Parts: sequence; C-alpha cells; structure tokens
Amino acid sequence: MYSDIVILRGLLQGPRHGYEIKKYIARIDGGLLNNNTLYPALRRFEQRGEVEKVAEEVSPGRPPRKVYRLTAQGRARLLSLLAVADPLVLMKEEEFQVRVGLFDLVEPEVRRRIVEARRDCVEHSLALQEELLPGSQAHPWGMRVLRFNIERHRLELAWLDELEAALEETPHDPTGDPTGNPTGNAAG
Repeated sequence: MYSDIVILRGLLQGPRHGYEIKKYIARIDGGLLNNNTLYPALRRFEQRGEVEKVAEEVSPGRPPRKVYRLTAQGRARLLSLLAVADPLVLMKEEEFQVRVGLFDLVEPEVRRRIVEARRDCVEHSLALQEELLPGSQAHPWGMRVLRFNIERHRLELAWLDELEAALEETPHDPTGDPTGNPTGNAAG
C-alpha cells in the first residue's frame, strides 16, 4: 500500500511524467522505489481509471513524453488507502508514517483510528520486548538491541501522545486538499 500511496500522492498536485514522480518519491523514501515498481503501478492505475496518461511534446524531433494525471477516481483511491487502519498494515512504520504525513487529506475520525491502531501495535510490541529483557542478561549484545527497541517504543508512544493532542487542536479542511483548492487540481 505504501508505494501506491506515495505514487498517487505524487500526482495530487498536478500532472507529472514518470521521472518527476520518481524524484518526488525519492525525497520521501530515499530512492527505494525503482522503475520496476513505479511503472507497473502507473499502468495498473491507468487500467483502473485512477490515472490518465497523455503524450506531451517536449521538443521538435524528440518523442513525446508520457505525463500522468490523477483522476477523481484516483483521488478517491488515495483517500481510501489513507483510511486503512488495519493493525497488520500499521505495524510497518512506513505505512503509519505516510498516513500521518497526509493527515490533512482525511477526516479527523480516520486520523484517530490510525493513531489508536498504531498505539495498540507499539504497546503490544513494547510489552513483548520488556518480557524478554530479564532473560537477556546472558546475551549482552542482544540486551543492547532490546533496550534500544524498548526506548524506541517509549519514544514513539510519547510521539503518539503528541499526535493525539494535535488531533484535538487541528481543524479539518473539508475540501481534503492541502492546497485549499476544492477541485483538487492544483498546479504542480
């Protein structure tokens, strides 16, 4: 789901050609998404009517480049993916973080469900890690890993507290569009 979300988000602010989408995503994931993921996803979105592909002239004598545009159906698909609060999905940090990064696009209740589901995952994982700690004394390197993970979970729980507080303070933009444009078609 993560790659679908970031690809569709890459088109939210306007049409882009594949390389532009890839550069946008690289700023998010450090360049992990490759052409073997991007272009099949774009074809799949196009087949489902979520993305339209048009040929754009670059310069005389050069072949046109393909430009992708998000459709209303694609925007609905993005919002649907963002609303997933399945704990099995949200166990993955990137799945949770991409949703939080796009909270401005979803309803407050969806935001709350996502944060609550992630909190449940982190609390469960923390409890399991803490149970292992007493038996790890004979394994000093393993104990270091456990302590690191326990601290990381505690830090994330504090961050989740901050997110929950921010949810109470942040109004929802009814257009669901960070640009404030009710059509969702901002210039990019």
